[in-house]
Amino acid sequence: MSSINLLFAPSMRVGGELLKGEVELRFPQIIQDGIEEVHVKLRGKIFAKVARQFGQSYQWRIQTIEVTKENLSVWTKGSAYPPSGSEVLRVPFQLQLPLDVEPSCQFAGFYKKGHIAYFVEAVGVRKGMLTSNRRSMRPFAVVPNDPVGATLRAALQAGWRGQFDTHRRCEKIRKGIWGGYANVEIEAMMPDLSTFPLFVKIPITLTVVTTTKEMKYSEKDEKEKVFPEPPSEPKEIEFLLRRIVSLNARGWAAAGTETITHLAGMGKGAAVPEEASAVSTVTTGKKWIPSETDKNVGSWEQMTIIQSYFQLNSTPSFSTPILKQRNYLRCRVSFPGIGNTIETDIPIEITSGLTTPSADDAAPPYDGPPAVLDLPPTYWAASGWEDGDHDEKGGGDSKS
Repeated sequence: MSSINLLFAPSMRVGGELLKGEVELRFPQIIQDGIEEVHVKLRGKIFAKVARQFGQSYQWRIQTIEVTKENLSVWTKGSAYPPSGSEVLRVPFQLQLPLDVEPSCQFAGFYKKGHIAYFVEAVGVRKGMLTSNRRSMRPFAVVPNDPVGATLRAALQAGWRGQFDTHRRCEKIRKGIWGGYANVEIEAMMPDLSTFPLFVKIPITLTVVTTTKEMKYSEKDEKEKVFPEPPSEPKEIEFLLRRIVSLNARGWAAAGTETITHLAGMGKGAAVPEEASAVSTVTTGKKWIPSETDKNVGSWEQMTIIQSYFQLNSTPSFSTPILKQRNYLRCRVSFPGIGNTIETDIPIEITSGLTTPSADDAAPPYDGPPAVLDLPPTYWAASGWEDGDHDEKGGGDSKS
């Protein structure tokens, strides 16, 4: 067991928040380890790493921006000992997060990676060039203070009564390489929000209307399937949250796009059972629409309406000189035939919707279930944060 142990809850924090914890010092082990002083470090850094290939090798460029850097001495040799009958001394500490911070983020792609990382670390300093210090580190997630988003989150929690925004996409498709074209219209209706806050239900209505190519009316067609048919189940529509991450390390730029998660209980990869159970699907029967120019022909119209909600819990959108993230929603519906996939993208700005708690915790910023930011395991592993990737000079080149 280590002579130093950091007691710090890894819960999500908001910019400007007062961080509280304790350092647990074990005696006599701390004396046997030769520890002269113990201090607590608060670190926050933005990191970007981009590669270029040159022949058979490639070279990396690294750049970092410091968000916060605080050191607090909490114990020196001989200053305090455990209470009588105990071998453990607990030393409390407090550190202040800056109010203006960027959200925690982790991204890795081919020849590029970046993150915005925060951690608290207790360091036991030992004398001598060949002795390593004792360390205990706890990474934690951070989101920005967001009073405007908090107001929107409260309005959504109470049941949205504001304006709704409609996003529409129309495309022509056909089943084969010959023949007339059918029409598909996808409409997404959501609250008209300037920003989309985290950890709150946001209602969504998706409508898919299909209209066949012009044909002669037949009672047989009224009973049989016609092309194209709208989706009849939520799993046949994908509603995705995606992100575009842009990096710039000392002049070398790169970007990557990826899907973060399925939303609103739709698609085969729907990950939230509560959202899936809230989906309501209504499919209308075929409706004959006569042609305006020839009464002997017309088209069959069909419609599916899906109502649900989605809740965001991923890294908010942000922009820094070396790393930025933009977000958008994608609705995707596929029909039989080559190239008959219809997509509509809806740019959104995600914000935390949370405010900094008061020092005495009299006004908590969030009164729902524990807010957990969806970050990959590599963030919590905190690999390379203190060396290698995170060089203290803020930039450098490396070869492989």
